[in-house]
Amino acid sequence: MNDELIFADEQDDAESVVSEEINDSWRVLIVDDQKDVHTVTRLVLADYTFEGRSVECLSAYSGQEAQKMLLDHKDVAVLLLDVVMETSHSGLDVARFVRSEAKNKLVRIILRTGQPGEAPEREVVADLDINDYRQKSEMTADSLVTAVTTAIRSYRDLKTIDESQRGLHLLAMSVAHQVRNRTMTIAGFAKIISRREGCSEEVKEYLETIREESTRLEKMVGDVTHYASIEAAEMVPSNIRDMLEQVMEGVDARYEGADGVEWDVVCPDQTVQVDPALFASAFTEIMQNSVDFSDGRPKVSVTVSPGRLACVVEIEDKGVGISEDNMAHIYDPFFSLKPNGSGMGLCVVSKVVASHQWSLSLNSTLGEGTTVRVVIPRKEMTG
Repeated sequence: MNDELIFADEQDDAESVVSEEINDSWRVLIVDDQKDVHTVTRLVLADYTFEGRSVECLSAYSGQEAQKMLLDHKDVAVLLLDVVMETSHSGLDVARFVRSEAKNKLVRIILRTGQPGEAPEREVVADLDINDYRQKSEMTADSLVTAVTTAIRSYRDLKTIDESQRGLHLLAMSVAHQVRNRTMTIAGFAKIISRREGCSEEVKEYLETIREESTRLEKMVGDVTHYASIEAAEMVPSNIRDMLEQVMEGVDARYEGADGVEWDVVCPDQTVQVDPALFASAFTEIMQNSVDFSDGRPKVSVTVSPGRLACVVEIEDKGVGISEDNMAHIYDPFFSLKPNGSGMGLCVVSKVVASHQWSLSLNSTLGEGTTVRVVIPRKEMTG
């Protein structure tokens, strides 16, 4: 069977079979409305092993059934996905569901179609995070095994990275909790001692320093905890002007100057697909930096430019700017040019940008100011 074509032209047939659960195997979900496709795929993979583990094949015969099974079996490694089933785009709907609604970035999607005109390869792979694209009429047993092997290897590596990140996240949260508790205890005892009779002014100054540093450390721990808690963005349609206005109001409220921040805003109505909480977190850090590094009354320009391919958001200030030496470290954790800064602000921005798959650039000239540019790709926009 090795070099023989294993799929003929598409025929209508429907039946639902779910394999019995097999422990310690790679799960492959076959999504196709042709029973013969399931039968042949199972036959080809019957004796297949990768790293000593066999394959367990699950079957779904429609897009809706596939979505349900993916929610029930979150450890599916490979999705062999047909395009045309109950509708001409059922498979594409499943791919969107996997990435956007189920938030499953690990499963590897191999699109198999007998009607390539319904799903042009270049557009589908780029827009829907498809990992492989095969035409049934050209697929042999060898090419199927090769595709599955590549997909499982990729899934294994991504799974390892994901588990490592989750372990680091738990460690960071645990350490932060312990440090915060002890910091609060130290600050509390310092406050009690400073109120005792007979405490000299010199000792009170030392105790006040302890309290101030404890407060700073507690804020730093909070910033690290916030950074560690940022995960996949929960996208919802949101008005970018409303969100930016809320961020500016928050920055204004924290500014201690007499005249307030001078904003120059150009922002048409535009709906974007974002996580509102993460959006606010990132742009608060950006705008707060613009205010904090301004001499005199801060003047900050906010410009939103919707385009055919992307929506561009630029935050520009006329502040002190950043030297070339410091530019190399602005995204390093705990690197800060603020006297009391934690050095996590731009780390948070960078992580939020990555979670949305945006792009970020920062240009600065010492003594002239800084411009931060965030590009939201058109595919993430609506309206």
